[in-house]
This record gives sequence, structure tokens and C-alpha cells, in this order.
Amino acid sequence: MKNNILSKQPYKGTTDWYPKDMFLRNYLFDIWTKVAKKYGYEEYDTAQLEDANLYRVKSGEELGGSQLYNFTDKGGREIALRPEMTPSLARMVALKKNELQFPLRWFNIGRYFRYEKPQKGRKREFFQLNIDILGVQDITAEVEIIQFALDVMKELNAPKNSFEIKVSNRYLLDYLFDTLQISKELRVKVARALDNYLKMSANDFKEYLAEIGLNNTQVSQVIEYTKWDIQKLDKIKDESIGAQQLTELFSKLKALSISNVVFCPYIVRGLAYYTGTVIELYDIGQKDTPRAMFGGGRYDNLLEIFNENKIPAFGLGWGDITTFDFLKKYNLLPEYKSDIKVFVSLMDSSLYIPTAEVATYLRDNNINTVMQITPVKLSKQLQVANSKNIPWVVILGEDELKRGVIQLKDMNSGKSFLIKKEDSIQKIV
Repeated sequence: MKNNILSKQPYKGTTDWYPKDMFLRNYLFDIWTKVAKKYGYEEYDTAQLEDANLYRVKSGEELGGSQLYNFTDKGGREIALRPEMTPSLARMVALKKNELQFPLRWFNIGRYFRYEKPQKGRKREFFQLNIDILGVQDITAEVEIIQFALDVMKELNAPKNSFEIKVSNRYLLDYLFDTLQISKELRVKVARALDNYLKMSANDFKEYLAEIGLNNTQVSQVIEYTKWDIQKLDKIKDESIGAQQLTELFSKLKALSISNVVFCPYIVRGLAYYTGTVIELYDIGQKDTPRAMFGGGRYDNLLEIFNENKIPAFGLGWGDITTFDFLKKYNLLPEYKSDIKVFVSLMDSSLYIPTAEVATYLRDNNINTVMQITPVKLSKQLQVANSKNIPWVVILGEDELKRGVIQLKDMNSGKSFLIKKEDSIQKIV
């Protein structure tokens, strides 16, 4: 029988959100939403179930294969829980392309699923902000999204020396491959090695490049590539569109006095659909196991999977798990505070009706109010209110009822006073 006992634990890699957890989740989501709307972005959403082929066509081997939560429904269709948003966004845009007014500025905060080994910074279920601008070919799209990200970090009170946005360009990587005449078969492996550059020692990185088949010259040049800087880009901008786009981007960022953004040639991004600029946000105080809080880039070709003409697009996906790790590390999470403003105590069952009328009156005046509905000792009721950080307690006994007042207790100061319920509204608010 023991084997039949249901586990109290959530499914591996998923999370239960208790009220205090929801308070923190809403804190982050509210900031994401506030800043997105400040920039004029509109909220949208898609179904969490999609045709599995949507991810196989353009999300790459991992997301479209081993990490996909997929199953066959009762109609014989292969369905997947969405592991990311961008293909779904492309589908939505392709569906109503002629009805939409470009540029589109859209954002979403959604739940996603990936079948991977749970570890620090990664779970099988996670939330993610997706923010995208579609219909802008110019590098100003990248500038705007970077400005948005920096404004979010400002709202989160992140110390300026604790993070940086690392930027590169997929066309720059193509330039390197072409220059070194690296075969198409090896390009994916080299790109993957660069994508893991921060997680490998210098010696391991060098050995891996040799193991996958690069010759000595190619190995040394790829290692040299990881050290390229803006000055190097300026020298090759006439030969490489990636270098040209990056120099233009950093020129605009400098003119706007935007800091905390650095060129890092080893930023690749694993997804198959990126076409130009790629960006990641890093906690630069986390040297041992660096993990990006967000990643994104330009994906101008994605609508082609629906046989539609290209629409230039740039966006990012910002995960909740690594962001909460960052906020905890720098003690940036707010102290839990209940949304409940008033706790209405119940002194005796005979006073239930007049007590409930007071609670109703407060709610009718848009004051979040919880009421004790079974009488217990007042001391226990005050303990409950205190444990939930509820700032006000209403006490209504026989004496207060006869005098037509309520006793209002300020839980922060401990002071109590008698007041008419009509006059309590301004005091509580």
C-alpha cells in the first residue's frame, strides 16, 4: 500500500506558489509590466498548447527535441506544451499580418515547460517575460529593448556594478567561420563551444576545439576571436555586416550615455532562428557558475516557416528563476506585505451580523478586509492579524455597538481609539 500513497511534493522541476511566494512573483511581474507599458508595449498571450512541429521547425535540436513536453491528443495530433514564446508569436503575427499595424510592440509574461534536468537556475516549469518589437529593421530596435532592460534593473534597485548586458552578432560569427574556412558540419559545434565559453576553463575550451576537428590555426584564431574588442570591429566593419551593426549599436549607446552594455564575441545564443544581434544579461558578481538572466536577439527570418515574407524583429526572453536568484543574492527582494488592510475581529457569535455589516461596509469602500467568522479569544485574533502584517484591526463588542462606534486598533503603533465606521475610511486609507 505504501507505493500507492500520493506524494505531497510538486512534480519534479515545478513549483508551488504559496501566498508569500506569490507576493514576490507579483512584485517582479508588476515591474516587468509597468516598464513595458511605459515604453508603449501592449500585452498579449497565446495558448500553452501548440502543434509540436512549430518548435521542431525553428527552435533547434534541444527545444524542438529532447526538451519538448509533447504527447498525442485524443484526435491523434501531436501536441506540445510551449517551451518558449517566439514561434507562437510568429504564428500569431503571420495569421493576421495584414490587419496589424507595424511596428508591433508586444509583451507577455507566461508559463513555459522544458523537459530538462532541474538544477540551479533551471526548472522544468518556469515563467518568462517576452518583449518584442516587430517591423523595425534599424538598430534602434536593439537600443530600445536594451533601454527597457536597464530600466527594469533600475526599478529592481540592482547595483550598477552587479550586472552587465553582453552583446554580439551572429553575422560576426559567420564572418569568423568564413574567414577560417570552417566546414558547415563543424560550425554548429564551434558555436556551441563559444556559447559555453564562460562555463569552461581556457584549457578545456582549447582542447575541445581540437577534439571536434579544428586545426591548430583555426583553434588559435577562435581563441583570439573571444578577445576581440570594439576597436577590432571598427577595423573589419567594411568586411563584416555583423561588425558594422555592432559598431553602429555601440555608437548610439554611447551617444545616449547608456552604460552596463559590453561587446562579448562569445555570446552566441543557442536557438536556431537568430539572425543578427544577440544579447544576454549577466550577474557579473557570479563568477563561478555564470548564468544569463535573460537572452534575446534579432530573428528577421522567422515568418518564413509560414511561407510569409520577412518581418524584421528583435526581442528577449527574461526568466523568473535566475532573476529571483539575483534579487536574493543582493538582498533586493521586498519584505512580505499583505494586501489586506483590515482584520475585523468577531467577539461573540451573537455579534456576527453587525460585525459582518462593518466588514461589508469597508469592502464597499474598496478596503481589502478579512473577517473572523468563528469567535475565538481576541488575543489569538490579534496574533493572526499580526502574523499577516495586517495594519488595522476592528473590534466590535457590546459597548461599541450600543454607542454606534467601532474600536480601531493600529497594529503598528499598538494604539486603539473609538470611531464611527463612516469616519474610519479616511483613517485606514
